[in-house]
Amino acid sequence: MKLLLHILLLSATMAQANPASSVKATSPAISYDKIKHPEKAMPAEQAKAILKEMQQQRNDEEKIAVIKARLNSKEVGITINQLASFMNQFLTDDSKIAVAKYAFEYTTNYKSFLDLVNLFSREEYKDALEDFYKKNK
Repeated sequence: MKLLLHILLLSATMAQANPASSVKATSPAISYDKIKHPEKAMPAEQAKAILKEMQQQRNDEEKIAVIKARLNSKEVGITINQLASFMNQFLTDDSKIAVAKYAFEYTTNYKSFLDLVNLFSREEYKDALEDFYKKNK
């Protein structure tokens, strides 16, 4: 017990003598996990089936639900062109950005992700997509 107390006092004394080292030792390490994108995209027939199902929905929320339900596996992803086709089904930029952000981790050719900025009508959504990409690439 005395030994433990002695060690604690010694470390506190060292921390006071060199505060920079104590900050490094106690601050949590920030780690960002790199997104693992799928290597293989879904076949065109599967994308067409999703598109058809989206077109049968009444509103953007239901269409988003379809995409989230169908893009749930990292085994088979989606191309940027397929994602653009899905995004063109939405009436608002809010829905488009939500889908783009959700689908990013499922894209196979994510380096072309910024090609999607042309689908937005308002500049702030284009900027938001660019910021999202920079933070997540």
